[in-house]
Amino acid sequence: MIKQISVLIGNEPGQAYKPIKVLGEAGVDVCAISVGDTVDFGILRMITRDNENAVSVLKKAGFTVNLADLIGTVVGDHPGGLANLLAVFEKENINIEYFYSFIQSKGEEAVMFFKVEDIDTALEKLKKHNVKLVERI
Repeated sequence: MIKQISVLIGNEPGQAYKPIKVLGEAGVDVCAISVGDTVDFGILRMITRDNENAVSVLKKAGFTVNLADLIGTVVGDHPGGLANLLAVFEKENINIEYFYSFIQSKGEEAVMFFKVEDIDTALEKLKKHNVKLVERI
């Protein structure tokens, strides 16, 4: 499983910059990132190469931080690659809460990160279809 860091941020200009600046100053490499918003606040979701340090420096800087488990999968970076993977999710009735990607090198493979309702059951079903899983970045 992949660990995702979520940080609550204000829903106003410049708020995504603050936690990213803190991580950069601490030497934490952010590999993938996604931002979602609600009326009242935003959620900055990210995958880093050093979660322990990232969580520590973010908390010291006063941010509200949460860790969540995601499924990391490898998908071909070509037309239809993601559709083929999502077809497995549909066939196995795996409910996706959200997902985002990390493209390592154009034209080769991408890593997709999925937040699902029941991660253990989803992993079993994906393995049954020989989906290539990623344990860490």
